Amino acid sequence: MAMISGRDAHDGRDAALSILDRLPVGVCVVAASGIIHHANPALHTLLACEPGGLPGRSLCEFGLDTCDGGGPAADPARAHRALRNDGTVCRVTVAEAPWTSLPSGAKAEGGAESLRLVTVTDVDAVYRQAMHADEAASQAGSPAAGTLLDYGGNVRYEAPVLVAKGATRFPARGAFRDESGIAGVTRDLDALHPNEERLEAILEQSPIGVSVSRRDDGCIIFVNTRFAELIGLPREKLIGSRARDYYLDSHQRLRVLERLRGGGGVTNMEVQFRRADGSPFWTLFTVNQAVIQGTAVNLAWIYDYTERRSMEEALRDMASRDPLTGIFNRRSFMDMARAQLARAHRFHEPLSVFVLDVDHFKRINDSFGHATGDDALRMVAAGCQAILREYDILGRLGGEEFVVVLPGATADESRVVAERVRRHLARMPIEAPDGTFRLTVSIGIAGLEGATDTLERAIHRADLALYRAKHLGRNLVAVFEPGM
Repeated sequence: MAMISGRDAHDGRDAALSILDRLPVGVCVVAASGIIHHANPALHTLLACEPGGLPGRSLCEFGLDTCDGGGPAADPARAHRALRNDGTVCRVTVAEAPWTSLPSGAKAEGGAESLRLVTVTDVDAVYRQAMHADEAASQAGSPAAGTLLDYGGNVRYEAPVLVAKGATRFPARGAFRDESGIAGVTRDLDALHPNEERLEAILEQSPIGVSVSRRDDGCIIFVNTRFAELIGLPREKLIGSRARDYYLDSHQRLRVLERLRGGGGVTNMEVQFRRADGSPFWTLFTVNQAVIQGTAVNLAWIYDYTERRSMEEALRDMASRDPLTGIFNRRSFMDMARAQLARAHRFHEPLSVFVLDVDHFKRINDSFGHATGDDALRMVAAGCQAILREYDILGRLGGEEFVVVLPGATADESRVVAERVRRHLARMPIEAPDGTFRLTVSIGIAGLEGATDTLERAIHRADLALYRAKHLGRNLVAVFEPGM
């Protein structure tokens, strides 16, 4: 998101169109009939049109409006099929707001300046990912297959939407949930100026929590009603407090700060926050930087993700668990790990893999029997889960071999975790018919290497490091090095 200052604009119309052209989502100014007067570059790209090719055409050509002014723009709670200029189809959400600053020479029907500002957000990737998750549950024969789609979880999403007219207005966010009643949200952060008309009603009805905090000291200077509800405090108590007080996980907060200090932003990061009563809740967290009235601020949006996250986890549990250990089976592990790898590539975040193998597992089976061997594997899985973070991914590759993906962690950081796992498992007593025994494990680690790295290659490197740990005597942790 570009930083926009609050300086006065002598030409509100041209300034507003200039702001629209800088937005990363598709925005256009249209008449009541759906005829496009102005469209920004992002919308041209989304609809596969050459630059300048949209003005004069109708939104109904793309399935985004009807010629009588109704259609998708009047129903922002749904994801819609957009018909692109090249004949392909993608899923989008549509939101609109009144627009009273006309492009040069443009008049609506009858000479009245009755125009709309329409925002078109590309959600095709999110839609396809949710469809894939539901399809996987269906293929696995889960009794809950289809629940996620029925619930509307397939397209819940948060994205930047539109800028209201005038140079002192700022980009905002939208959200939707298909067939669930949560509408696309348009909001104007310049509502901090009470002497002008703003989209206050939309802001107050928004299911997205919004806060504005000063960058220099983290002090919160504005929150909307939804933000106050999520935290569980009245607005007046939130104003003047610090944003850092509401993070549950300090590591997640540091990741956010690192992005902001690097001049970037955070988009839809899964972050846990703490309510006033101490209870945690999951959010999709978005933060961008701006300058409002000469003050450098962080603009934050928190979307309550707790219910959706719980439902997703329930579906995955039904379709993707290893029957012996209760952790992810190979197929579901690989699917989830690939999704984390794609996210790491997209946001340029670290990611590491470690492979764990029980030392001399055949001896355990031969000495104590296969039932005790199965108990040992269950104990190993439980012991790993006791050490790993909630969002780390643990799976069983087969036999006595386990694999872990640690999002946001480098290989060196993962080594610290792997050592804790190794020590914890070595101290753990396991029941056998004639008493108890203990086992050891060897672990190999590999980090993500470059923007084209694959999960399979990372696991292979971790396997090579595992062989090195075995060769050096077992009950060891080894990190992959070139030449292994």
